[in-house]
Amino acid sequence: MIRTHAAIVLRPTPFQEGGLVVSFLTEHGERLVGLAKGAKQPSAKWVSNFEPLGLVNLGLFGKEQVEVRRVTRCELVHSPMCLGHLESSLVVACLADVFDRVAREGVEDDRLFRLLSACARALKLQPDRALAILAYGEHWVLHCLGVLPHPRLCGRCGGGTAPLVLLSDDHGWLCADCTPVDPQEAFPPGTREHLRLLRTLPAAEAPDPDAGDAARAVTRTLRDRLRRELGQPRSYTVLEQLLP
Repeated sequence: MIRTHAAIVLRPTPFQEGGLVVSFLTEHGERLVGLAKGAKQPSAKWVSNFEPLGLVNLGLFGKEQVEVRRVTRCELVHSPMCLGHLESSLVVACLADVFDRVAREGVEDDRLFRLLSACARALKLQPDRALAILAYGEHWVLHCLGVLPHPRLCGRCGGGTAPLVLLSDDHGWLCADCTPVDPQEAFPPGTREHLRLLRTLPAAEAPDPDAGDAARAVTRTLRDRLRRELGQPRSYTVLEQLLP
């Protein structure tokens, strides 16, 4: 059986005889894996079509229960890659790594496809804002995973006006009215406002993750939480080494 999909390339892994084993995120938000025989050979017609975060028209051949199907078609529609732009390339690797770990075969969540597609297109248009787009994607991935509560109300007292001071695993966002915290450990003023921007702006207008103490604190907290959930993706280690 041949199944066709609109899909986003996640992780290409070298295989024997110049082939690639490639994971994809389909338009339905499901992770699928395909074997592209000879894809790395110079004469391959699709040699450049398996770059991470590329949007492709994909054909896969194989039975439903087979874990790895054969790639019969891979036509590139859109790629976020910008040659020579280190920051954007590192962010592409991080996003591909995150979604490769979050998406599941047999489990559909089209929010994942919409989110990753929006991030990829924003990266293509604005590679210099790659870190902002990464922080935006991290926030929404945590939301899709169900581990990031809405910041509108305090998870303990239900208040919606006091400054947020802490993100708790048990209660979510906590406010200053009910949670005494050492000022050195509390979120800086403006945290609630930065979270509102993350939730309301599109990927192309993602807020700057380095625009003040609140933005930096939120970005660091959410990234640490995501890495805890996903098991320390190696791409983030590379990002931190090259962009300290």
